[in-house]
Amino acid sequence: MALSKEIMGCSLIEQSFFNSSSKVLLSHRFNYKQSQFWVNPVLKKNSVQLRKIRRGPVAAISEDLVRAVPEKAVKFKVRGVVTLRKKHKEDLKETILKHLDALTDKIGRNVVLELVSTEIDPKTKAPKKSNQAVLKDWSEKSNLKTERVNYIAEFTVDSNFGIPGAITVSNRHQKEFFMESITIEGFACGPVHFPCNSWVQSTKDLPGKRIFFSNQPYLPSETPAGLRALREKELKDLRGDGKGVR
Repeated sequence: MALSKEIMGCSLIEQSFFNSSSKVLLSHRFNYKQSQFWVNPVLKKNSVQLRKIRRGPVAAISEDLVRAVPEKAVKFKVRGVVTLRKKHKEDLKETILKHLDALTDKIGRNVVLELVSTEIDPKTKAPKKSNQAVLKDWSEKSNLKTERVNYIAEFTVDSNFGIPGAITVSNRHQKEFFMESITIEGFACGPVHFPCNSWVQSTKDLPGKRIFFSNQPYLPSETPAGLRALREKELKDLRGDGKGVR
């Protein structure tokens, strides 16, 4: 009878140890995902004493910490083709001014153009602009007898410039000229056309820059942010202020 109890007692101890070991194994599997586990089981009077050990911080990459590094804007060149229409007949004064402009153009009194984007620069809160470009070969083409003369101007813009929506023109010559059109080539959107069909006076007669817009129409509510101030200024110049002689 005593022998059977001893055998049964050993079986109960083994069963208790097996069940406790199973719980330890299951606890280890369950708590592994929670960065903690149980180790060093110690038998003490048919019971299992467990020590709880926490794991240290686990190195991980958080999506909140991963930030894309913005690409640096690169500069590239675009070309503008400016078409001017010449007068059929010139008087003596106009001929003298034409030759004078051909000479002064070589020393820096040029026709200056600047592209204006439809987008706003987030830093300056102003429309994005290109560098100032001048019409090339003015003096070499001053004596051409053709009705229309094409001039080239090269602009430098950033890769995040956007689409040009306006262009400004400053005539630093003595004589006015008739600007027919401007076409800008080199943007991903394709050629951008600026129909001008206007006389551009000298800055000595009309200070300031002439503004010409592309042939892309906009409703007042849909006008891009980069062009709103220029649209208002151009409209004010066309209407006049009721003073002086137009």
